[in-house]
Amino acid sequence: MYATGAKVDNGGTFREMMYTPTIQYVLDTSVIIKWYRQDEVLAEEAMFLRDAYLKGKIAISFPALLAYELANVLRYKHELSVAQVQDAMQSLFELSVDWHSPTSVLMQRAVEIAHNFETTVYDAAFVALAEALNIDFITADKRLTNRLSSLPFVRFLGQIESPATT
Repeated sequence: MYATGAKVDNGGTFREMMYTPTIQYVLDTSVIIKWYRQDEVLAEEAMFLRDAYLKGKIAISFPALLAYELANVLRYKHELSVAQVQDAMQSLFELSVDWHSPTSVLMQRAVEIAHNFETTVYDAAFVALAEALNIDFITADKRLTNRLSSLPFVRFLGQIESPATT
């Protein structure tokens, strides 16, 4: 999807608007974990998105929930030390991504999506955010992609196109 000029509404400068990427995504934890664990399936695709973000080709948004999910996955799934998890989280917070706190409206929609698509409210929070921002949601979770297949803005990481060509 494409940006709608949110920088203008935020009082951004002309220079900021000129350099704001027009392609924006909500990425879920299944994508971001691959930035830190490159031995995972689809890690190359996840790194491609990270590199596109670092080059200013795309913008990324997350619900605040991602920080907790990622730290938990890094801690338990991969048995990293406390310092390694802290370093990974620090590197994530050093990025200038758009973090979104939960709101009543987002939570209500997340609960509705979770119920309608038989998924967790955790997963639905990412979907609700993407829907609210009118941007694509990308996940590396094929089962989740299949459950949400009727939503046109849900995309599987293994099937994304280059941001330079979209």
